[in-house]
Amino acid sequence: MEVLTDEVVTWLKTHGASIVGISNVERFEGAPRGHHPCDFVPGARSVITFGVAVLHQSLYWEKLLANSEFVPAEHRKDILQNYLFMQTGYTIPNNLLNSMALHIANFLESQGYLSLFFPATYSYEEDEFIQQRIPFGLGLFSQRHAAVRAGLGEFGLNNVVVTPQYGPRVRLNSVITEAELTPSPLLKEKVCLGESCSLCLQNCPGAISLRPDFDPEAVWYNTPARTDIRACEKLDPVHYCRGRCVKVCPVAHKS
Repeated sequence: MEVLTDEVVTWLKTHGASIVGISNVERFEGAPRGHHPCDFVPGARSVITFGVAVLHQSLYWEKLLANSEFVPAEHRKDILQNYLFMQTGYTIPNNLLNSMALHIANFLESQGYLSLFFPATYSYEEDEFIQQRIPFGLGLFSQRHAAVRAGLGEFGLNNVVVTPQYGPRVRLNSVITEAELTPSPLLKEKVCLGESCSLCLQNCPGAISLRPDFDPEAVWYNTPARTDIRACEKLDPVHYCRGRCVKVCPVAHKS
């Protein structure tokens, strides 16, 4: 399967993916009931996970338009958070991720391998629909767990995925397939700086607490903390965190 693996990875990197990794389904042992790759594609053998880096200036928008002669000062933050950041940091990268996932899934099916992908979690306009139907708006398939199992990074202290190349500043998507592809090696060295940094914990409104079995020296293949999603839900849209923990993470930070 080396040839097919190389073809998939090369296409993704050529068409916009910043990072690409592959995991076998055995790495998903212990997944929540109904959310293992084989629950979506019964004969699944591999999960392809890929990411698109978020532009630096999309995240660090605070000083933009400070002297604008057109944008009213009282609307500046709202426009930058809920329009510029949401479009360039979420919606447009998600559209690219979805387009690439559809192409790869269709290509693999044309080769005889049933495949499935999920809309990147979540586009802004879908939040309300999902929140009304799934507790806390949880994704159908965990792109973060898939990314860690594909060797793209490790979980950070506040449960975001931290990659060596981009830190947590990356959007993710995955394709589950029957094709038996060559898995990427798991990350062997820590990327998250852990408790010696803790900036993500200090800047997250999710009331995070570390798990009792937390091992500060381990590479975190599973979430090291518990997040109180209810705390996030209490924030109104204008004051929602909008990537606060992602902005402060020093890993692969562009100053």
